[in-house]
Amino acid sequence: MLGLTLREEFQGRRLKGTAIELANENKTGATQIGAAKFLDITYPTADVVAAMEAIGPGHGQPVVLIGERGQGKSHLLAALYHGFNNPDVTSGWLKGWGVRLGQPKLGEIELRPKTHVISESLHRQNYKFLWDLVFDRHPHGSYIKGKWEAQGDKRTDIPGDKLLVELFQHTPTALVLDEFQTWYDGLTNTKQFPWRVWAFNFIQILSEIAKEHPELLVLVVSVRNGETEAYQQIHRVNPRQIDFKGPNARRDRLRLLLHRLFANRSQVPEQQIEATIAAHVSEHLRLAEAAPADHQRVRVDFVEAWPFAPHLMTLLEDQVLVATQAQETRDLIRILADVFKSRDVNSPIITAADFRLDDDKSGIAALLDSVSNQHHASLREKAQRNLSAVLAAVKDPAQNVPHLADIVGALWLRSLAINNTGAEPAELHVDITRSKPVDDNFFSAELSTIVENSFNIHQDGSRLVFREEENPQAKLIANARNDRLFGDGPDKLNDRQQLAREVRYVIGGTESAARAFRVVVLGANWTDEPWSGVEEVDLPAHWDDRIPLLVVPEPPDRVDARLGIWLKERLQRHRNAVRFLLPRDASENLFYDRDLLVLARAVLLAERWKTHNPEYSKLHTKYQRELRGILKRRFDRFAILATWNFQSPSQCTFHIESHRAEGAQIPESVDGLVSKNLFVSEDFDALVLAAAQQNESVGRLLRELQEPRPGGEDCIPWLGETLMKEKLVKICARGEIAINLRGMEYLQVRGGEDEETAWRRMRGKLGTGKHLDETYVLLPQAVPHSEGVLPPQQPEVPTRNDGAGGRLPLWPQPPGADGIPGPSVGAGPGPISTPPGGSIFGGGGATTTVRQLSTAGATSALNLLGKVESWGITPGTQVEDIQLKVANLTGAQLNDLLKKLPDGITYELTLHKEDR
Repeated sequence: MLGLTLREEFQGRRLKGTAIELANENKTGATQIGAAKFLDITYPTADVVAAMEAIGPGHGQPVVLIGERGQGKSHLLAALYHGFNNPDVTSGWLKGWGVRLGQPKLGEIELRPKTHVISESLHRQNYKFLWDLVFDRHPHGSYIKGKWEAQGDKRTDIPGDKLLVELFQHTPTALVLDEFQTWYDGLTNTKQFPWRVWAFNFIQILSEIAKEHPELLVLVVSVRNGETEAYQQIHRVNPRQIDFKGPNARRDRLRLLLHRLFANRSQVPEQQIEATIAAHVSEHLRLAEAAPADHQRVRVDFVEAWPFAPHLMTLLEDQVLVATQAQETRDLIRILADVFKSRDVNSPIITAADFRLDDDKSGIAALLDSVSNQHHASLREKAQRNLSAVLAAVKDPAQNVPHLADIVGALWLRSLAINNTGAEPAELHVDITRSKPVDDNFFSAELSTIVENSFNIHQDGSRLVFREEENPQAKLIANARNDRLFGDGPDKLNDRQQLAREVRYVIGGTESAARAFRVVVLGANWTDEPWSGVEEVDLPAHWDDRIPLLVVPEPPDRVDARLGIWLKERLQRHRNAVRFLLPRDASENLFYDRDLLVLARAVLLAERWKTHNPEYSKLHTKYQRELRGILKRRFDRFAILATWNFQSPSQCTFHIESHRAEGAQIPESVDGLVSKNLFVSEDFDALVLAAAQQNESVGRLLRELQEPRPGGEDCIPWLGETLMKEKLVKICARGEIAINLRGMEYLQVRGGEDEETAWRRMRGKLGTGKHLDETYVLLPQAVPHSEGVLPPQQPEVPTRNDGAGGRLPLWPQPPGADGIPGPSVGAGPGPISTPPGGSIFGGGGATTTVRQLSTAGATSALNLLGKVESWGITPGTQVEDIQLKVANLTGAQLNDLLKKLPDGITYELTLHKEDR
């Protein structure tokens, strides 16, 4: 710092006391050391000069120093002592300062010739009565004391003025009394011991002698204020008052401080100081928005206060040390000496930011010792915890909050102020500015980070202030930003699960959405561990008939390929039933978006803490509303499978559509778009008709619809079990299929029934669960009636008159057309009736109906069992002429089939064998 050096007494590790003692047992008091040595640490303030003039020859006034403790009264009394006792040295000191300050009148001040001095710090209580001090220290004191005591019955309670005048005529004296008020106020004042009254009368006599015989006695006393009884008698004689409150008192005190602290402060050139602090001063003028007319004055103030910033000196003197137990100048010297020793060697100026909470040597210990205020100490502990909280919460503090300790220290110091408590952001910005400016945007971001992660910083209008009580919002956010509190460990809070819960609520939280859709938020690593962190009830093994809406945490690259591979590797069934909800392009992964995580953490913590403080209930509502407001707009697209390629899933294709909905409206909006734009009714109808030809169960049909169609065919979007069953029943109501309800009832269009009437009659009858596996779809002509299977409708045949009043076909009819059954057509079951007697050629006996039943084509063994059951064949039903046709078998399969044929029955076997 330009070679600036502290005085020797401030350089040690343990700072010596700065209090001035007039005398002590160690002979190191201010009046016991050489005049030159003492005056070397004395600056000629206006008060010092005024006091020196007041004690000169020809001045007939007592001198009274008025000021609270620590303002420099004792120091000034010691300077006056040396002025009386060593006038030559003191005159030389005044002349030297006159040259240095360019004030030659200082050297012209006339001092008394060497005068006997009696000085005492009365608070030491070495003397019970003031006259004892005078008699004890005056060369002629013993004689006058004896003369007073020899008066016998005529002796007065206190020495009279004649005796005192005689005393001072013998040896003119300067009586210098420090802490006069403290001594006086401690005197007893009763009828038995009226010592205060005696002291009051004695000081009155001394004051009058000093006024009337200034050549004999100069009276100099110090008091804390001018309102006490101790001062009243002196005040009657119109003393010369030194009150440390003159127009230049502040500037004088500043110069006194700097002179007292530093051995060579006056030797540092002002030009070098200006260059050193130029950046700081420039930023101060800019941020304080100082008027151009004030710029030069401000620059002068900075140079005069250097190495301390004038705004720091004002803060300490007018706001922190005022109205406390601090002894102003005395304690301020100790504080400033400490902070100077702890400064950064490259720091061009000392500001409030140099009072670092992480370093007790930075003047804070001296400050707390000086003010003796528990509030200040408690607030310091709070600020230290806030400092630790920010360090714990912020990643890479050196990069993101490099001025953390400076800002927190400056804010703490400014929060001790009596008025204008706390600091404007601009003031903190100036405090941390050293040799180069700090970027405004960077500072704003850094300050915001500190405030958000501190829980004792309150916003008071535009000012920030540390307070002992916690700021619920700041504490909540500070903890929410602390990454160490959250994670997957047993002692951690799971912020990702909370975020997933919020997403599920935002999208599927309404009653209607919850009934129809299952919203599942995939994990952060959704491509490799999609079910990590997903609640047990939402895993695929527990899916019910609700449509799965899978929320993808980040926008996939190459959507078709990524989702196709994901379906093959991460989902084993219901691949055609799921719908993917995708976030906006360029969005960050949901679980790595720090802003969203912090909000989710705030919601989680506020929920836990609201039972202890109702303020957290309000914050819970606030941050949950903010988080949900962001989430409901985050997912703007959906994807649904279009074509499937199991062998090469990267070749799968998806329909990707914008749903233009927010929050809870998304599921129904997506469902509406799928139903209206992507569901092709003709494809569904064709699939159902094919199933009817195979007599498939409804349960199997629905399960097949939830899986992709093979062979690159367009997938039929799954609309949910309820809607799919409704569409199935509507096909039945159009007469295109019939439905066998578990062998108990057949759903089929009745004669003369329109589609709407049939739909109202049939809807809601399919059932659910296992019943669907016992319900089959079939063609209408395969429905059995009371006399067999309903025969297919025959076309109307033209006829001619047979000449006998009857009608004959216009042309010959095929067998069976005239009522006589012909051979059965293999593809369609039809009845063959025999006349009475059991023969088509006549005979008696009951009529027997024989039906030929066959499948429409090759199918699986499971389907054959279903067909047999649908044909009404029970264990007791007699069947005959069974033909089972198998296209091809291996020898092993044939042997296995023959082994399972029942015993006691004969079989014929015909096959074609390949010879090689």
